[in-house]
Amino acid sequence: MVKKILKFIFSKFFSIDSLYFNFVMLKVKGNDFVVIENNNIGYKIFMPRVSIDALGDIDIEVKIYTYYYVREDNISLYGFLTMEELNMFELLISVSGVGAKSALSILANVEPSKFALAVITNDTSKLVKIPGVGAKTAARIVLELKD
Repeated sequence: MVKKILKFIFSKFFSIDSLYFNFVMLKVKGNDFVVIENNNIGYKIFMPRVSIDALGDIDIEVKIYTYYYVREDNISLYGFLTMEELNMFELLISVSGVGAKSALSILANVEPSKFALAVITNDTSKLVKIPGVGAKTAARIVLELKD
């Protein structure tokens, strides 16, 4: 199978370049972000809404896998509850035309295993059902991730 799909499927065994905040205090929950506190420093982390809802109450310890996103006009942290979500995010932003916000939207609407199955089977119809993903974007995602 293709290298990127294998990386996605076996990501929790082979990923070595991830960063995560382990057992930090959840301080704020917004619509598309959380703020965590680590050593008296607050970090704003953008996350899918379903992940934010799954975190629980404020002032509890949480573990969040993060991606440090750096562009010429933007430096942000994106957070995920599992390594599978993190690796799916990394794959999605590697596709031309898919940015971090679009990748978060896709993550909020499809599980990583169902996404992988859709890519492997060339099933763009499942991807088109995701808000913000049209036929061209779905075809590009499948084409570029199958390489």
